[in-house]
Amino acid sequence: MSQSPDDVEFIFRSYQVFEQKLLDIFQVFPLSKENETAWSPELVNLFLDINSLLDSVSRDIISKGVNSNHAVQVIGNKGSKISKPVRDLNIEDFEINLFSGLKLLDYRIIVYMYPLLVLTPYKNYRIQDNGWWDIYNKLKHNRIKNYNKANIINTLNALAGLFLFLVKYKSEEFSKALTRFKWVKSGGLKPEFVHEGRSTEPYMFWYESELFGTHEIPENIPDDLSIITPSLTSDKFQRFFGRFNSN
Repeated sequence: MSQSPDDVEFIFRSYQVFEQKLLDIFQVFPLSKENETAWSPELVNLFLDINSLLDSVSRDIISKGVNSNHAVQVIGNKGSKISKPVRDLNIEDFEINLFSGLKLLDYRIIVYMYPLLVLTPYKNYRIQDNGWWDIYNKLKHNRIKNYNKANIINTLNALAGLFLFLVKYKSEEFSKALTRFKWVKSGGLKPEFVHEGRSTEPYMFWYESELFGTHEIPENIPDDLSIITPSLTSDKFQRFFGRFNSN
């Protein structure tokens, strides 16, 4: 069971709202080393909303949309199938049954701020006290004690994680949304051909929102951006990077 067109439209439009809010915050607190730990009540709410949507979408995909009281079959941490109520699914279930298959854990993306920044959103995202998902769980249970952890860098990584999930998940409705929202460099292909190509010829596609960019081939986002292959990026990337190279 795939997500309905209305559900996917809601997901992508919610992401747009989150991204615009963070861009507005960057107008007050520019993204810099000095401001990475800056926080505000608005960031707390934004951080929670971003992670809540990722939680909801992941839960819905794994459970195939069944009622939260129903049990679903998932692969457990020992590699065997287990039955769990949908309401009890957690981040470990998401990682084993969804994130790992999408190869999110080591994936890199570009942040369209100057100078360009490279993030690996899911690197250490669950690490105790510092990982953005661990901070999300702490905030859910005690905002008063943990509000200052919803800072700029953690919110940026959480939003980057949501962006990466949305561009890597390959349902037909997600592919249509990527085309409709102009998040995919498709060369004018119709949505149905974009969907087919994302599975058969993924190297064709560069994805970008207002704030982030990435390629289907993770090696295309190296630590040293000077060796990136320009033909696999976009005009926007080149405007930020400043030149083509000879690769």
